[in-house]
Amino acid sequence: MRKIFLTAAILGVVGISNAGEIQNPIIKKLYEKGVLTKEEAVQLEKDLSKKETPVSSKSKKLKFGGKAYIGYTYTDKKDGKDEGNFEVRRGYFVTKFYFNKKDHARFTLDVTKHYHKDDPDEGKEINVKIKHLYLYKDISSIIPATGFELGIAHTPWLDYEEHSGWWFRSISKTFYEAKDGAHLLPSADAGIDFKTKTEYFSAEYGIFDGEGYDHIGRKDKGSKGNKPMIEGRLTWHILGGGKKKPKPLSQRYANISLHALNSFNHRGSDDDLTVYQIHGVYNQPLFLIAGQYIKSNWYTGSENSGDGYSLNFEIRPLLDHKISFFGRYDSWDSDKYDRQMYIYGIAWHMNKYVTWIANGITADYDKYDNKDYIKYMITAELHY
Repeated sequence: MRKIFLTAAILGVVGISNAGEIQNPIIKKLYEKGVLTKEEAVQLEKDLSKKETPVSSKSKKLKFGGKAYIGYTYTDKKDGKDEGNFEVRRGYFVTKFYFNKKDHARFTLDVTKHYHKDDPDEGKEINVKIKHLYLYKDISSIIPATGFELGIAHTPWLDYEEHSGWWFRSISKTFYEAKDGAHLLPSADAGIDFKTKTEYFSAEYGIFDGEGYDHIGRKDKGSKGNKPMIEGRLTWHILGGGKKKPKPLSQRYANISLHALNSFNHRGSDDDLTVYQIHGVYNQPLFLIAGQYIKSNWYTGSENSGDGYSLNFEIRPLLDHKISFFGRYDSWDSDKYDRQMYIYGIAWHMNKYVTWIANGITADYDKYDNKDYIKYMITAELHY
């Protein structure tokens, strides 16, 4: 009875048996006191280790993570309707379940704010929507260095740019997506997205619904049925590193990318949306510089028919590159609006979980002064 009682007390303790040596301190003490023989102690360690192995392997299959953009924004509007608000700009909650080392399912909840669905005068409300819900399958045995996402998946461009050229998504979307930039398409859509990654070249390409994950099947510009979109990106990683997402504060990289898409009968219209883009970025721990040119075409009079460019930089001279001074200039000339946007600020990368940002944004519309504004922002960018 004494042996049974004392043995039960150690069932939650991890022990590792190696070449007959007793590692578990409780089992070792029981052996030294003569409660257990050496053979019994060694066997007990082995039994406990076997029981714990399935628990450990299961825990490795399920991964959680996410990010949040929290802050305060004061907007000085040219039309006189100034306002200031605390904001939960975005919150992403990511769950991944791995079937093996590479194949997995991903589910991402997207927390954001929208004007009240019943009455915009009621202000904004916090909404939760699904951004990603896909199966990732590695097919390297068929196509070298390739896998695909099937479902509500990434699209080929934005995830790449946000992890290479523009690292401040918490204060502004990229030029490609921003409302006061080119204002084209979001970063996820229903479809299939192929990814090929090698050391010096990477490519992403697929077929999608074409309206974005938050407007699947939208037909607000005509009566045509929903047609697919084809999209692709090809990147030359001049200094290598194409297999992994870079770490800008500690690594050097230089990339040149081409990107194109065709969304047939976009948003139910009679016209296809086409986009062509070239992008380049160079980074080392001390600084980053990036630029791009975009040409798009849709129906006559659309703000999505136009061309423009963007340049952005970071300088990281202090605290082992943890202090960043940054800026960005966007210029977009379209059939509807011509506009420029200026972004400027300072960031402190406090640790791998938190970045603090203080910045301003100026929007300048040609011939539409009532759309002009200056924003002053304080942001806590959280990664977990």
